[in-house]
Amino acid sequence: MARIFTIQFTYEDETYNTMVSVKTTPLFIEYTLVNLDFELLSLLPGNTIISTSQKTLFFANANTGNSTALMNNIIKAVSLHLQSVPGLLSSGPDL
Repeated sequence: MARIFTIQFTYEDETYNTMVSVKTTPLFIEYTLVNLDFELLSLLPGNTIISTSQKTLFFANANTGNSTALMNNIIKAVSLHLQSVPGLLSSGPDL
């Protein structure tokens, strides 16, 4: 079952909102940033965040050319959302 939620994060003193779609597979959970500002997207390795466990979130294909601050702010916003929804963290893959 697909889920969608909205996050809010700050980058360089500007506040942004984006939708996040969630896809669960047997090995990981994939969070896809939808409708992200094009300029912000160009600073990221893509629009996909992977979770292989309840406490691990990371951008797929991240490298040194990407904005660490932006990635961290987005991951923090996703993490805060996941912590705010009862039972959501426990519905992920068991590794």
